[in-house]
Amino acid sequence: MPEKRSKTKKARGAQRIKELRARVRELEETFLAIHRGRVDAVVVSGPQGEQVFTLQGAEHPYRVLVETMNEGAATLDFDGAILYSNASFARILGGALHEIIGTELPSYFASEERKKLKELIADAFQGESSGELQISVSGNKRHLVRFSMSPVQEPGLRTICVVATDLTELSTANEALKASEDSLRNLSGRLLRLQDEERRRISRDLHDVTGQKLALLSMDLSAVLSSKNLPKDAEVRPLLSESLALSNEVNQEIRTLSYVLHPPLLDELGLSSAVQWFTQGFESRTGIRVTVDIPSGFVRLAQDMEVALFRVVQESLANVHRYSGSYTAFVRARSHEGLVILEIGDFGKGMTMDSKIPSLPSMVTLGVGIQGMKERVRQLAGTLEISSAPGKGTLVTAILPIGVQREEVFPPLHEIPVVPAASEAPAEQNAWRKRILIADDHDVLRRGIRTMLESEPGLEVCGEAVDGKDAVEKTLAHAPDLLILDINMPILNGLEVVRQIVRHGLKTKILAFSVHDSKQIVEEIIAAGAHGYLSKATAGQHLMQQVNLLLNAQIQIQSA
Repeated sequence: MPEKRSKTKKARGAQRIKELRARVRELEETFLAIHRGRVDAVVVSGPQGEQVFTLQGAEHPYRVLVETMNEGAATLDFDGAILYSNASFARILGGALHEIIGTELPSYFASEERKKLKELIADAFQGESSGELQISVSGNKRHLVRFSMSPVQEPGLRTICVVATDLTELSTANEALKASEDSLRNLSGRLLRLQDEERRRISRDLHDVTGQKLALLSMDLSAVLSSKNLPKDAEVRPLLSESLALSNEVNQEIRTLSYVLHPPLLDELGLSSAVQWFTQGFESRTGIRVTVDIPSGFVRLAQDMEVALFRVVQESLANVHRYSGSYTAFVRARSHEGLVILEIGDFGKGMTMDSKIPSLPSMVTLGVGIQGMKERVRQLAGTLEISSAPGKGTLVTAILPIGVQREEVFPPLHEIPVVPAASEAPAEQNAWRKRILIADDHDVLRRGIRTMLESEPGLEVCGEAVDGKDAVEKTLAHAPDLLILDINMPILNGLEVVRQIVRHGLKTKILAFSVHDSKQIVEEIIAAGAHGYLSKATAGQHLMQQVNLLLNAQIQIQSA
């Protein structure tokens, strides 16, 4: 029995020794960590609970860090007096370190900023607070400084720690970046306007020069083909017919190119007619059915606004064709409370708005188009929004302030003098001949039409007009039986000429004559009061037929 007790005692002793050795090793590691500066404080448990003892010199690394950092650091009391500051904080305040200790931080700020700072300090004693303030230093040079404050949680102390960051350089860089962005946007807007002006100029040249000459060429070839003196050579007539067909084909291509660059309907009839014309061509080219919902009599907008909205329609429908996979689309426009709202949508596969991956060429192209549309609208103080989701189609919405509406500068009716016709006596002597007035601003076309008309013994050209106002004046003066009127006329466009002549109650028949060959222009001109419409592309084949039908009180529209 004594032997058993002895063994138990030895076992307990061995266990105790083992525990003491482990404790010694732990103490050795602790003292070694303290010796090497790896411990800043020691927590000791005692009768009064756990107590924290800070080791002498432990705060030195932190002090060095605070003293050398670029941000300003300080400690303030309840009144905002500076109890401690590093060199960076003194530099931000524009003073020496020994000068600012003991001074009140709000005294360095102007009255308005001082009030904000006091509010920040008061809030900091309740919890963290931050704000940006401006301070004048170095000869009234203003600096933007961000202050971040937090309370010190120690018994018997009511202080706050402050970190100050000088944002002046960052603010200056942001302002320079913003100025650069504004400059780039202005340049972008200027480039877009120049692009539109250049498109309009090229379109006008194609229409006024190349198109008119091709129209005259077609008229001449038609005249030759219908001549009784045409040689009876088996090869001549087929060659002339082929030349006429090629001339008409080239004329059509030139007209299409001119319209794509800048549709004249946009200037003459406004956004509604231009969109109707464009969507008809879009449907024929792509097979995508487009529903257009723009009220009749839609408000006429400033020229640059109509151009911008038309380009949005063009780009949006192009994206529908390229990416959506939709078989239908729609265009809607309305005016509401001083705003014009344009919507273009489809029912295709849609897109995720935040998934424009640069590696996808199609998505890059789409992004550029969207940015171009946004810039056009932004230049006019408007907004462009795009909403889309996979499988639910895409909707593009452009919103612009109407601002100043376009004013059609047309002379009032009472300002157009009615001049007695100087040729009334000859007209009585040739009463059996029908008198025709030609109104076209292209001399070469007027000569070609005159030549065709004067070849008929029963017709007489009583005059020529070179612009819309001239056409109204000479119609009122000569009261011709028929007015052959170009639609695209200076001073007054063809539509207004028709309206003014109809208001005077004249019996003159009006044959609208133009290179414009669209359903919209025909509907508009007939609704205004014209009796017929003829495309210049087919004038050589159909002009005389149309003239005779109208003079014989038979209305016939030919736009083939």
